[in-house]
Amino acid sequence: MTTKESIIINTTFTLKENTSDLQEVKVFGKTETQKLEQSAQAVSVIETREAKFKTADLGEVLAQTQGISVRRNGGLGSKTNFSLNGLTDNQIRFFLDGTPLEYHGYNFGISTVPVNLVDRIEVYKGVVPIEFGTDALGGAVNLITPKIRSGFHGSFSSQAGSFSTFRESLVLSNYNKESGFFIKANGFYDYSKNNYKVDVDVANDAGKIKEVTVPRFHDAYEGYGLNFATGFKDRSWAKELSIEGFYTNYTKEIQHNKLMVGAPYGEVMTYRKSAGTILTYRKDFGEAILLDVIAGYNYRERQFLDISDYIYDWYGNRIDSSAGNSSGEISEATEPSNTYTWNNDTFSRLKASWKISNRYALSFVSAPTYSTQTGDDKIIDGYDQATAKRDLFTWVNGADFKINAYDERLENILFVKNYFQKVKSEEKITSNNTVAITERDVNYFGFGDGFRFKFSEQFSTRLTYEYAIRLPQTDELFGDGQFVQSNIDLKPERSHNVNFELFLQNKENSSSKWLVQTNVFLRKISDHILFVPSLDRDNSYKNVFAATSTGLEVSGKWTSKNDKLTFQINSTYQHFYNDSDEGSYAAYKGDRVPNLPYLFANAATSYSFNRVLDKEDKLSLFLDSRYVHEFYRSWESASVNPFIIPSQQLYNIGAVYHNTIKSVKYAITAELQNFTNEKNYDFLGVQKPGRSYNIKLVTQF
Repeated sequence: MTTKESIIINTTFTLKENTSDLQEVKVFGKTETQKLEQSAQAVSVIETREAKFKTADLGEVLAQTQGISVRRNGGLGSKTNFSLNGLTDNQIRFFLDGTPLEYHGYNFGISTVPVNLVDRIEVYKGVVPIEFGTDALGGAVNLITPKIRSGFHGSFSSQAGSFSTFRESLVLSNYNKESGFFIKANGFYDYSKNNYKVDVDVANDAGKIKEVTVPRFHDAYEGYGLNFATGFKDRSWAKELSIEGFYTNYTKEIQHNKLMVGAPYGEVMTYRKSAGTILTYRKDFGEAILLDVIAGYNYRERQFLDISDYIYDWYGNRIDSSAGNSSGEISEATEPSNTYTWNNDTFSRLKASWKISNRYALSFVSAPTYSTQTGDDKIIDGYDQATAKRDLFTWVNGADFKINAYDERLENILFVKNYFQKVKSEEKITSNNTVAITERDVNYFGFGDGFRFKFSEQFSTRLTYEYAIRLPQTDELFGDGQFVQSNIDLKPERSHNVNFELFLQNKENSSSKWLVQTNVFLRKISDHILFVPSLDRDNSYKNVFAATSTGLEVSGKWTSKNDKLTFQINSTYQHFYNDSDEGSYAAYKGDRVPNLPYLFANAATSYSFNRVLDKEDKLSLFLDSRYVHEFYRSWESASVNPFIIPSQQLYNIGAVYHNTIKSVKYAITAELQNFTNEKNYDFLGVQKPGRSYNIKLVTQF
């Protein structure tokens, strides 16, 4: 017989605290930005966390991104020309939290939107998701405002700078998480004399032309606006139910024509105001179905005033010898004008999403818009073309099917869109001086696909395509009552858009972080709509030619351990050329499209010092640079010596001091823009401001 003995061993363990191993716990998770950038959508995301403390406006922030060129014909409040992979203006759609930007009152463009209002910027290149319910040809820009937080929060920004420039903005919000009730408001005020110096040609007493440097004297801008929203969120009966109201008002002096040639203007003015409301309802039906509905109304009023009996010289002097001239300042071919233009827009968008499973999802969107335009020239006694009644109905529908496979390494989004537009306009028949009703409608289908594959967490690729349609807008069809004449015969633009992107980054647990991204793109456009400038008010939009844009974008970013030192650089080359075989522009086939940069690059670096004056503060020094290679203002083969806009290299330098006082964060910024005082030219060769000094105060609570 075998006997088993039991042996009991008592062991005592002593645990000692090792503080060196518990100093830091890192949790790695994807942010909203990372999720979007790693999706199958052709999108780049710009965080505005640091930009909020700089004095650059939103247009200048966007211009630091690869593939984007933002140009303007002057200082604050001047016309902004936004270009994405060669496509410009209305070919790119702008949104604020998914709603068209103009339906929030920002009628002077993206540069007038306060940076403090925006949390991040989504830039969709060539391929636009159906969720916007839009007809963008070249892409879309979506400004995302900060998510509302529980309790009372806000931010205030005040900026002052050269040329008597002042910019103020205020954002406030209050959210009761228990009841779901929230209220938020924001407002802004902008003013600038824009009296920077420019080089112009003037005649001396002997009639000889010479170049002189003079300050601009009639280019001031003033704008202000208010926005208020209230409602409920995160309730069982609604994910969000809210109503928003807004009002904006702008005043802008006009200094010269589109090309900055000839005599300046001394009294020409333009005024704009807008008011409206937006209703939003979102509801989750379980975890699978989401319903998203918005509807709104927008009123826009524009006044153009050119009634002076005088002309001015570039020194700001009124030339008395011209008294009695009754044609206004802009052109003796036109009469004096005090023209009002009124637009009424109603819009809605219905989106329904169904998450079939973790692998499959289906979405549908329908977005009708109805716009009316009329006006009145208070000076004209007889027939007034401005009083013509014009209607525009646009209806965009879309559906997409999303697939996630191989542990989310593969994502594919297949989509289809339908575009319908109906135009109705009163037009004068000059032969018998009668008015006729002109009507037409168009109906197109578009489609596309987005494919993304992650080979690893460090390397991925994305291929996107869309056959895109862009329907003409009200200003292009009916004119703006100021500088753009009507052209109701405009046809929709069509384009085949392709992007092929590669992404390479280091591991998330590395001490430093770096990311490299490339994009090869193609845009092949038919019935290209182009703004055709004139020296007076006879500007218009026309279908002018077929065009092709091919190019390459390269960008890289590196951040040191502890985020103290950052460096980023990007470069874009685009060959956007006339591809027309017929019509008046066939003679320029192969020429680059004029007035459009084809090679540009950006670089930026910053370094931060912690605990400069106390344990909570930080001092950041930064340097931004932008290079634009020379380009033609007109067709390069149109003359022996075409007008060339020269190459430009601009630098901005500054410092930001951060600190906290009783839970209120604040930052003080001093920035020197274009500190080398480089002469720089942009839209149609118009000279922009030289060196400027700026300071800014930002508080967040």
